[in-house]
Order: sequence, then C-alpha cells, then structure tokens
Amino acid sequence: MAPSFTAQTMALQRAMETAQPANSRLFTDPLATAFLSGPLRGVAALARIPVLGRIVPRVYDLAFPGPRPSAVARTRLIDDAVSEALEAGIRQFVVLGAGFDSRAWRLDGLRDVKVIEIDRHETQAEKIAAVRRSGRSVDHVRFVAVDFERDDLETALRAAGFAEDAQSLFLWEGVTNYLTAEAVDRTLEIVHGLSAPGSRLVFTFVHAGVIDGSTEFPEAARWMRSVATVGEPWTFGLRPEQLRDFLIGRGYELLWEESTAAAGRRYFGTAGRPDRASELYRVALARVACPA
Repeated sequence: MAPSFTAQTMALQRAMETAQPANSRLFTDPLATAFLSGPLRGVAALARIPVLGRIVPRVYDLAFPGPRPSAVARTRLIDDAVSEALEAGIRQFVVLGAGFDSRAWRLDGLRDVKVIEIDRHETQAEKIAAVRRSGRSVDHVRFVAVDFERDDLETALRAAGFAEDAQSLFLWEGVTNYLTAEAVDRTLEIVHGLSAPGSRLVFTFVHAGVIDGSTEFPEAARWMRSVATVGEPWTFGLRPEQLRDFLIGRGYELLWEESTAAAGRRYFGTAGRPDRASELYRVALARVACPA
C-alpha cells in the first residue's frame, strides 16, 4: 500500500508556506520538500522561484479552494499548542497518525521529551527514508506501526515504552475525518486510559454538517470531491456546539476549539496576508479530566 496521498499534499502545503518571504510566513519546515516526489516536488520547486512563488499558492487555491490556507493556519495553531504544552512541563509527545509531520525535527523543545509516532508501516518507512536522505537522524523518535481501524493501539504504545505516569501531549491531526465513529471512540478511550491526569490531546476534525450535507460551506463540495477521488473520503465529523459534551462523556475537558478560518484571520492578518482558511476545518485542545 502506498503512503497516504493526503499526507503528501499536507507536506506540499507546508513546503509552499516555507517558500513564502521570511517576514510573512507562519512557520518554516525545512523537511517538507523531502517528503515529496514527482509532480508535487515540482510544484514545491516552482514555489521557491521569485515571483512565481507568489503565484503558485494562488493557482493551487483556485484549483483546490480551502485546503492550503487551512493547513497552514492549523499547522501554526498546533505548533503554538505544542510549545505551550512543553512550557507547562509535558514529558511525552505522541503523534497519532503522524503522516509526514515534522515537528519532532523542527520544534527544538521536542528534543528534550520522549517522542512516539504512530502510523501505518508504509507511510513510516517512506518518512524514515526521506528524513535520513535529508541528513537528519531519526534516533530520537520511536516509530510504532498501527492501523487505527484494526490494530491494538494500547498494546503498541506500551510496547514502545509509553510512560503512563508522565504528563503527555497527544497530537491527532488530520486523522479523525478519515475514521469510523467506532475507531474515534476506541482511540479516545485508549488515550484516556493510558494518560496521567492533566495530559492533553490536540486534534482536528471537520464540521459534521459537511459530511451529512446539513451545513453549507462554499469550498466543501470541491474539497470533499478531491479527497474522495484519491480514495480517502471523509467519513467522520463533529458539530462544534456539541464538542464539549462529546468530550465530557469520554473523560476529557475541552480547553478551546477554533476553526482554521478564525486562526487564519489572526495569523494571516498579523502577517498582512489575504489568505482565507475554512470554517469547516477545526482544531481543539482537550485535557484528560482528573478523577472527582
């Protein structure tokens, strides 16, 4: 099975952002291009050419409205959440469905904590090879192959040396919308059961209204069609107004929730950029509730 195509497009979107002028880009990801091949690598190369670098993201957005600025805004938002968790003293960072996430290499604070990445074997093998080709080490990251729909995440984490007494941060980015409700519940149950009180979970989700057609977003139809075309359709969503109760029922306390559109208005606005992210894609931070 080939690595996830959406993982590759996410890396492309980070590569295009890294090619933006230093005074206006929201983050820098020197590894993003290493994960690309074929036409996607070509697009990233075009984005690094002066003048063309400003045009390429705009053309991309015309073809695929919504994903790129939403990916950029959510990346920065999650970067900030990870940095805040590190300052709060978390000692363990677990990336669920890591794809081509590169935070273990580009966020300095993660060098001082245990990092465990969970994903399918095929994607991990491609990632490890790409990181090594870039001249970087993978020795500080523990890679654990798990399929959320079929494999035992709890057993895999324990076998990887997960410390149940350490305050941890779990990152679940760009994953829930590709799972069944049962897989989402099972994963939340396992994370809750393994986590020390005060541990955190930052995750993304899509508005459930885009799945069942009850809520309209201007970019939704084309976005959903594009992921379905590559064989990775959206299958799960949540309603923002129901999120707090959803999490309480599973042992979590909601700390905050925000759309990528709102995050984008803050980040892009500060950088003086017109990029518009989507309301349908959302990010939340939750804390494992302490026993009463």
